[in-house]
Amino acid sequence: MPKIKLDIKRALFIVIGTFLIALSTNAILIPNHLLSGGVNGIATFLHFIFNWNVSILVLLLNIPLFLLAFFFLKRHFLVSSLFGMLMLSFWLQVTKDIQIATTNTLSIILLGGLLNGVGSGIIFRGDGSTGGSDIVAKIVNKNFSLSMATVNMIINAIIISCSILFFGLDLSVLTLATMFVASRITHFVVDGLNYKRTLFIITTKDHYQPMANDIMSELLRGVTIIPAKGAYTKEDKFILYTTISIQEVAKIKHIVAEHDPTAFVTITPTAQVIGNGKGFLPNISD
Repeated sequence: MPKIKLDIKRALFIVIGTFLIALSTNAILIPNHLLSGGVNGIATFLHFIFNWNVSILVLLLNIPLFLLAFFFLKRHFLVSSLFGMLMLSFWLQVTKDIQIATTNTLSIILLGGLLNGVGSGIIFRGDGSTGGSDIVAKIVNKNFSLSMATVNMIINAIIISCSILFFGLDLSVLTLATMFVASRITHFVVDGLNYKRTLFIITTKDHYQPMANDIMSELLRGVTIIPAKGAYTKEDKFILYTTISIQEVAKIKHIVAEHDPTAFVTITPTAQVIGNGKGFLPNISD
């Protein structure tokens, strides 16, 4: 039952997300001669050149990619991506006659990027995909250790370059701006306001326990204690590992300085924290 519930949730996220992407494409981007990223962007580009149907192009462009993915990627990802691709193609056809009337450049960039970014974020939040460039990125990542973000960036750079050659610099800059807005909105939808800070505090055996006690009692945060040894001094050390909110950074600095002014502390940004804890995201399967 939990597995079925999770699959229904993912499917719903994909349906909603693909609708918003299709709405952005048909109602904002195409009327203003702008492109989006990935296979959807390639399909839109071909639509502008040959006046071909975008929905059918998305299907046709994905066929060789799915055949290739059959030999390289897991079946679960293929099924999810196939459903996402079919839903995107469906919504592109359903919304092809919808237009949002706006001639303001800023409105076009923000609204187009917003709809596209929210749609993509919802799909990613549900652990879904629409195939296309995601398939290429996963295959390249698996076989050549090149990050998916880098592969997608290369694909989008090619799309922007083609846009410059065929449609001029001005429209290409608007396309790039819309892609940037969509990217930032996608990150926001996926990560929300759940940005945290992860701390590694290296201290001595005399200070680690009192310091950990104060962090737990004053900040109500869990602490993991990791035994360590200094490579140069050969002294026994202890690493305190914890994740806190941005607002708690100053407080924890005070706690560390109070117990061990010579402690070595690293503080790194953390986009998501999943699990039990104050302000953390629940497990994805919940």
